[in-house]
Amino acid sequence: MAKKKRPMLKIFIIFFVVEALLVVLSGNFSKQIQIGFDKGKFVIRNIEYEYNLQDKITEEFQIDEYFRQTGETPEIYGSEKLYEFFKKVFGEKSAIGSFQLLRMLLIVDLLLLFIALSIRKKLFGRPSKPQILFEMIYTSLEQFVSETLGKDKVHYTPYIVTLFIFIWVSNLIGLIPIPGFMEPTRNLNVPLGLGVFVVAIVHITAIKVKGLWGHLKNYINPVKNPLFLLDIVGEMSKVVSISFRLFGNVLGGAIIILVVSSLVNFVVFPIGLSMFFGIFVGTIQAFVFTMLALTYIGVEITE
Repeated sequence: MAKKKRPMLKIFIIFFVVEALLVVLSGNFSKQIQIGFDKGKFVIRNIEYEYNLQDKITEEFQIDEYFRQTGETPEIYGSEKLYEFFKKVFGEKSAIGSFQLLRMLLIVDLLLLFIALSIRKKLFGRPSKPQILFEMIYTSLEQFVSETLGKDKVHYTPYIVTLFIFIWVSNLIGLIPIPGFMEPTRNLNVPLGLGVFVVAIVHITAIKVKGLWGHLKNYINPVKNPLFLLDIVGEMSKVVSISFRLFGNVLGGAIIILVVSSLVNFVVFPIGLSMFFGIFVGTIQAFVFTMLALTYIGVEITE
């Protein structure tokens, strides 16, 4: 056992030494490496850099506000025309943020499509490891659907599985060390949209099971239900509750990672913190959101 652990220990030591050297070479982050073109020439050089945590938080989580404060003219992929297009569509206060969000959603969708097609083409009687993972996810969620809604409604499993995998991948994709990659779920628009969609599916399902009047009479019948207005407010609060739970946990984790990383000069510890929030918390939040959606459906169709 001891021999098996040595390679991992060596990798950890090498990684630690490399990161420590980067901190030293950067002058405790007073400098940063600049790679790019300057006056038509390709350059690699160390330039003076002032690290400000508040500015970094604003740049990371409110990029449009950051450019407004600095007075810089932003460009998307170096294209002023592309920026002007997004500014016309989404407004100056959210042009770059909207572009980043749409880009990440497209990446997540393409990634999920690629994974689905790859697994479908390689379905074996003796399954591969990816196939085992997805079969385990599907079987587990199918069991939850069967226990919550009944065996006659297991056809809701694809919807529940899709919801879980989309949120799960969206929470995990921020771990990929590519500049500009972020979790789409840390933008309020995504959890809020998912929350509205979940509640809409809940009521559509209830109407199919009970009929239109059979479902609506619980909310608009003041004789049998004098507190029907509170029920309507309660349904609206479901959207807020399920959305802000996901949004708050993902955004809070991203802020904690950034703050703690700056305190320890981005050496080693933030990697474990990122893994914790990305894998563990990201998985838990995807599961909680999915189970709440399933519970809401179960409550409505069994009343």
